[in-house]
Amino acid sequence: MEHPVVEGGVVLLILLWVVALIGEHAFTAPVVQSLMQDIGDGLHIVFALEMLIRFWIAPSKARFFQTYYLDLIAIIPLGWVRPLRLLRLLRVGAMVRRSAGDLAIVATLSMLFVLGASILIDAHANSIQLNYDGTLGGLWFAVYTFVGGEPIGGVPITEEGRTITLVLMIGGLTLFGMFIGAVSASMATAFARRMEVSDMEQLDGLRDHVVVCGWNLAGPTMLQELFAGREKPTRLVVVTEHEARPEGLELSGVRPGQILHICGDYTRVEVLERVSIRRACMAILLTDTLTPRSDQDRDARTVLAALTIERLKPDVFCCAELTTWEHAELLRMAGVEEIVVRDWYAGVIMGSMGRTWGLAAVLKDILSTSEGNAFDKINLRKSQIGMTVGQLHSELKIKRGMILVALERGNSNGERDIHVNPSSDEVLIAGDVLVVIGPH
Repeated sequence: MEHPVVEGGVVLLILLWVVALIGEHAFTAPVVQSLMQDIGDGLHIVFALEMLIRFWIAPSKARFFQTYYLDLIAIIPLGWVRPLRLLRLLRVGAMVRRSAGDLAIVATLSMLFVLGASILIDAHANSIQLNYDGTLGGLWFAVYTFVGGEPIGGVPITEEGRTITLVLMIGGLTLFGMFIGAVSASMATAFARRMEVSDMEQLDGLRDHVVVCGWNLAGPTMLQELFAGREKPTRLVVVTEHEARPEGLELSGVRPGQILHICGDYTRVEVLERVSIRRACMAILLTDTLTPRSDQDRDARTVLAALTIERLKPDVFCCAELTTWEHAELLRMAGVEEIVVRDWYAGVIMGSMGRTWGLAAVLKDILSTSEGNAFDKINLRKSQIGMTVGQLHSELKIKRGMILVALERGNSNGERDIHVNPSSDEVLIAGDVLVVIGPH
């Protein structure tokens, strides 16, 4: 009985049954009315046998009555309850819902309201003064009133007519509103999936792009800073486990398609291969808060993703965010260049502000590249080799308006050391990189 062929046949027979019921009221010719009644009576017997079979094979008889009580009411063999046959439309909606979703239920209830009202209007022909000619005038009045939320095409002149019209208006305000909302939600979901497919289509040919794994509230600010710098990313791919596109990916001044979103588990090799991690220039691992997890699990996923990325492309620049310093050493051993512990930095900044008043404005200026001054790294010029830090201070400030903050220099182990606020008599050598604060 639950085979798709059987259920499809039942749906067609129910729709034919409803058409026969409407035909009894829509057509005035006695021959046609008699034919519609015969078709309805024949299908009535078929549906009675269907209910009998379902009752016989039902494992739980109580469960059967809970499931099919409306269908049993619809097949009551009494002439005055013939309009109750419309209740079987709910069974059609329940069957179609498996493939069409909740929209099928809303559409079925709307159809039930309209058809039931049109039959009642036909039964009380003098209750509403219709402006439509023909036998389908009651159906058109029911449709327009249901959709418009007010009596359109007729004037109720009796209490029965006013009651029918009021029920139609209430049904229109609720069910039709739900129908419009369901259609809008379905269209929005379809557009979102189409955008996801469009993003997937643009993955081919990615090169020297930025891959962002995970997402949290710091993501939009991070994107603004990336695209506000001198060297803006050509493409940026955000990978999350959610199909919905995260909020904050649309930035002013960034053309559509420059920031892509892909759904997948970024700890898996096939997902990273899909976003062309081997051809990326940078990987940023954010502590993902879209999926409910403990901080320990989030850090574990960040470490796993970082280890996988470094294995797939050892020379990629990788920046990872953690919740604690517990796994920082493991990331350094894996080759992750930059490690950020957000809560630790927030605590340090808050403590510094409490110790040094007015520091918030300074940090806001130099940490952001959108306006004012900002941190930057520049290579040492040939003419500056052999100069002392003190001499370089004067040249940078006078000629370029910059302040030297730190010196980056390679060591014997092949790594690079950072010397913050180097002494003024430090002699500069080839290969030094300057960390400066300068105008944006």
